[in-house]
Formats: sequence, C-alpha cells, structure tokens
Amino acid sequence: MFDRPGVTRAVFLSVALTLLGTCQVKAAPAGKKTTKTAKSEAVAKSDKVSEDAKTALKDGLKLMSEGKGQEAEAKFSEAIKLSPNYAVAYANRANISMIRKHFRTALADCNKAIELDAKLAMAYINRSWAYLSLGHMEKALADASKAIELEPKVAVAYVNRSHAYAKMGKSKEALADASKAIELEPKLSSAYVNRAHAYIIEGDLKKALDDCDKAIELAPRMASAYVNRGRALRLMGHYEKAVVDLDKAIELNPKLGSAYFNRAEAYQKLYEADMAEAKKLGYSSK
Repeated sequence: MFDRPGVTRAVFLSVALTLLGTCQVKAAPAGKKTTKTAKSEAVAKSDKVSEDAKTALKDGLKLMSEGKGQEAEAKFSEAIKLSPNYAVAYANRANISMIRKHFRTALADCNKAIELDAKLAMAYINRSWAYLSLGHMEKALADASKAIELEPKVAVAYVNRSHAYAKMGKSKEALADASKAIELEPKLSSAYVNRAHAYIIEGDLKKALDDCDKAIELAPRMASAYVNRGRALRLMGHYEKAVVDLDKAIELNPKLGSAYFNRAEAYQKLYEADMAEAKKLGYSSK
C-alpha cells in the first residue's frame, strides 16, 4: 500500500477504514497489513539511539511486513528497552495494539512518541486512528490535520481526516480529503471506500458504486467496500444485488453491524414487493 521501510524515510502502511453507517476503524486481515511503520529522519540523525535499537526496529518492521505481529511487538519493545527515547519504536508498537483493538494502549505509545518527537507525522496519524476508534472525532481531526501539516503528501492522513469529517456529518469535507488521498495514492483502497461513503451521503449513488468497484478491484476481501456497494444498490432499488454484496460483507466480517442492517432493509423491501404481488394475484394466507 505504501513504501516498504527504508533507512531514513517514513513508511506508512496503516489506514483507518470507514465502514458504512458506523464509520468504524478496522485493521486489515493478516497478510494485508495496514499498519503505519516508519523510520523517522529525526531519529535517524539522533546520537541517542543505539545501533542495537535501530537493528531491533528494523527487525520489527520486517516481521510486521510478514504479518508476524507478536514477534514484531517484541522487537519494538526491545528497541524501546535499548533506547527509551526512541520515538519511532513507540509509534510502531502502537500499530500492534491497534490491530489487537487495544486502543488506549496504542494511545499511550503514540503520546510518548509525540512527547519525544513532536514532528513525527506517523505518530499523529496513528494517534488519530486510535482517537477514531475511541470515538473522539475532534481529537482525531486535529491529529490528522497536524500530520498533514508535517507531511502533506502522506495519503493515509487524509483518509483518517476524511473518516473524522464523515463521522461529524461533514460529507463535502470528507469527500475532498478522500479525493486528495486518491490523488496521492491511486491504489489506496480505503480512500475509495471513504469517498464512496461520502458520495452516498451526498446522494451521488453512481459515483459511490464506481468507487466501491475500484476498492473491490484493489482489495477483494475488504468487507466495508461490499457494505457500501450493498447500501448504494439498496438505495437504487436493486435489492437482490444488494443482498449479494451484503452477504459477502458478512462472510468476510461477521461482526459488521452495518452489513446486517442494510441486508435487513433490503430483505424488507423484497418482502414488501412479494407481499404486494401475492395480494395482486389474489393470494391469501387465510
């Protein structure tokens, strides 16, 4: 999704995914990690970070890219033990906590990272993700905006801010930020999901469908893309097609409340149509 970890440049692999209706934040399935991992230029130039700590961080990033979260967390913790002022190690360890939905633990590590390096954009991005998950939209918005101020070309910051705007009912702002993320990272599936959500709110269902199609093309197992497409189809009156997409969303993520809600709405419309047809044909259950 983003660059692989380098020696001195930031690498962002995490995004907050906006799910229809609830606008929840969700980590991607194993093998398709969406964690923001990075090496800060500020830290790379610091003589307070030991070479052993840098090696531990590098090993942790490699493990993270391989989907080995527990081992990666151990390496990030090792880096912190070796160099307690290693801001990037705290920011990366926060990713593991986010995937495990230990949001307050992640928040604590992000706070520490920012305390140590107030210009570490990835720490603000990760903290905005944590705030989104905890329902603190204003704080999430502020952190995403700060990350954009520090690193204006990092797409995931716009994705997070788009999510916050959507939850705050500001669909036009959400739309603009999702579009900016796509401009910066045309293959960032979560940006298309967020923009589709904004298009649905704005009533532009055809564009919402196009964005969902693109998101599914890029990430065929992204449940939120099927939820958004299912909702758009339902609102367009294509109830049977909507049910197919919502079934797929539930298959991929059985804990998506928005998928069940939209499927129930589609089923209700199909029920009403069938009952009307039965009545028209003179059928009575009595």
